[in-house]
Amino acid sequence: MAMVLSITTDRKQGGIATALQSYSRTLGQRGHHHTIVLPSDSVALDGLAGIETVTLITMPAALIRFHLATRALFSRQLRHTFADADALFLHNARLVASSRAFNRPVVLFSHSGKLRHIADADHAVFLSHAAAGRAGDHLTATTMGEHAKAPVIHVIPHGFPAQPATRRESDPAAALRVVAAGRFVQKKGFSVLIDAAQLLHQRGISVQIAVYGDGPLAPALARQAADAGLTNFALHGWTADLGSVFDNSDLFCLPSRDEPFGLVIGEAMGRGLPMVATKTDGALDVLGHAGQTADKTLQAGGILVPPDDADAMADAITFFATDRAALQAAGTAAHQRIADDFDMAALADRLDRLIAAAGPR
Repeated sequence: MAMVLSITTDRKQGGIATALQSYSRTLGQRGHHHTIVLPSDSVALDGLAGIETVTLITMPAALIRFHLATRALFSRQLRHTFADADALFLHNARLVASSRAFNRPVVLFSHSGKLRHIADADHAVFLSHAAAGRAGDHLTATTMGEHAKAPVIHVIPHGFPAQPATRRESDPAAALRVVAAGRFVQKKGFSVLIDAAQLLHQRGISVQIAVYGDGPLAPALARQAADAGLTNFALHGWTADLGSVFDNSDLFCLPSRDEPFGLVIGEAMGRGLPMVATKTDGALDVLGHAGQTADKTLQAGGILVPPDDADAMADAITFFATDRAALQAAGTAAHQRIADDFDMAALADRLDRLIAAAGPR
């Protein structure tokens, strides 16, 4: 049994909050204890509070940074917590350097795929093989100090709880129900999906595309869809029950320009929803692990298209709209892909290997 100490100053909903919850559950299942230092206003608190193998230490984010910078000189609780830790899991890159003073294995989780401060860590965790490869290239090209040692690179994608696959027998006479979800920001590529919707309308392909989310680009996206006069595309606000939306849809579309992994990929595919996704880091690992041609990706649950390519996206959606048997087969494959390689047991195995590599005392 190890005691893992996670530290973050992140407060918002997103990959870090979700990872802290899934890590906590899987660590507990393997007999490890998870202590988490996080801001007192973090959205992750509600999901963590009921986990028996988790100890929460909360304070303002600025105070977390202060205690790290002062080696916890002014907090007996934190000094004892660091002394008891077998490994430090850092979820913000700027915390790595100050955490080295506690003389514990330092593991940096790069949830965004960025490479900042990875050379200061003993181990660096990425969500995808593409991001890990860039990190390796970066470290090779970086001149390390005379006595410095490059961190060990690990790939640990998100894990997803088991979900029943919704049986979908899609009527070829009905419009294909396509769903997308995410933050309305530039990197999510929703403007490209609107362009694809316009192409589908021009081709006479019967689809209805529903996009759920919010963000600063919401007015611009609404104007783009309105200016195109689209009747096959609708923007919705964010919903807390995406699962029900998935269960009443035929196909998920991920139009992102950049995506370190994409939690929504596993959430949708885990419910048996096939995928049209751009060739971003996470989608390449989930759909493209055996090859990127359509015959290979369909066996994993979907089709990959280049980012910023509305024509290719429209072509992929057209394929599923006109071949409902392929749609259903891809949905079955999607559910199996998540169950086989991205379930919570797989995440627990990967975290166990990381803890062993970090060298618990």
